[in-house]
Amino acid sequence: MFQVPESEIAARLRMFQALLSTNGVDAAIVRQNTDLYYFTGTVQDAHLIVPASGEPIFLVRRDVDRAESLSPIRPVVPLQSLSDLPPVVEAVCKGFVPRRLGMELDVLPANLVFMYREKLFPDLEIVDVSLLIRRIRTIKSEWELEMMRMAGFISKAIADAVPRVLREGISEVELSAELQMAAHRAGHLGISRCRSFNMEVVFGHLLSGPEAATPSYFDSPTGGEGFSPAFAQGASERRIRPGELVSVDTMACWHGYLNDQTRDYSLGAPPARLQEAYRLSALIHQRFRQTAKPGAVTGELHDTVWQWVREAGWDEWFMGTGEQRAPFVAHGLGLEVDEFPLIARGQTLVLREGMTFAFEPKFILPGEGIAGLENTYVVRSGGLESLNPASEELIVL
Repeated sequence: MFQVPESEIAARLRMFQALLSTNGVDAAIVRQNTDLYYFTGTVQDAHLIVPASGEPIFLVRRDVDRAESLSPIRPVVPLQSLSDLPPVVEAVCKGFVPRRLGMELDVLPANLVFMYREKLFPDLEIVDVSLLIRRIRTIKSEWELEMMRMAGFISKAIADAVPRVLREGISEVELSAELQMAAHRAGHLGISRCRSFNMEVVFGHLLSGPEAATPSYFDSPTGGEGFSPAFAQGASERRIRPGELVSVDTMACWHGYLNDQTRDYSLGAPPARLQEAYRLSALIHQRFRQTAKPGAVTGELHDTVWQWVREAGWDEWFMGTGEQRAPFVAHGLGLEVDEFPLIARGQTLVLREGMTFAFEPKFILPGEGIAGLENTYVVRSGGLESLNPASEELIVL
């Protein structure tokens, strides 16, 4: 049975407790699924109570037996009623009366926050600790990087499957289904978690031809028409024809950890301008790998990439067009699609070794299509290491 190593869980909790103490937070309640997985090694209907000092307590409504078999945290205590929470919080804060209680206020529904604040902890100040948690998760351990590297091999399996299944007349949805099957056979978990409100991801954006340049509500340089107005992005029923560029932008998941990848394909030679756009995207990757080093400022990196694009004369189509441009060139990635760092205009976060992000310099040409290469990278002392072993060549079949 797969388990998150006990040493990983212990190190994460130590870092969290240190930040709680530094920020004057007596204890925190972790409730969101991704954060629960990060700090306990399992996703359950549960509350993890973490004091600034001392031992945490894992309160589980269901399923206690599974929680005990998957998580190294002890004790695991059945949670019979939410009214049991206040005495447990007081118990873990041994030696003093807690005054400030941390919660993930960026993701908890308002009605839950009101209930915790008004009914369960009316005498405590509830503060947001989501940024503290996200700061810890920004730097990946070598074990986490191995998880993301394994997700990269799933992405390679997807890329390798495209030439076997891409054919004239196949619809985008059919191609997506074939590639999802290949992904699952390679170990894809089938879920891509997002932290932002209303940010939804399924398998990715598999888009072709001129319609690929259709924008959507999704905060991304690409969108697509989608199969339904209920999820108006990604693959549609459009049938792929020769001489069109097919963009395969997929998200692979290995035990919760993600890899984001885009590769382009064509049945016969694609339009010359899209070929040139893809070559430029690959060149930008080459330069960026040497530029994005520890100590680089994210906002300055964003501006540098844009300067390269302007010098090449392609800024009109970079990361979208007009008002539809994506405001970033790379987004953090790990257990969630939208982690830190964000490489975008005005950002001041400084890169550190162990940070991971998906870099996606893409070009959107209305009436022609889209082109671009995307890799998931980890920041190393000498530059970037790609976690995507798939070929970066534009594949013409």
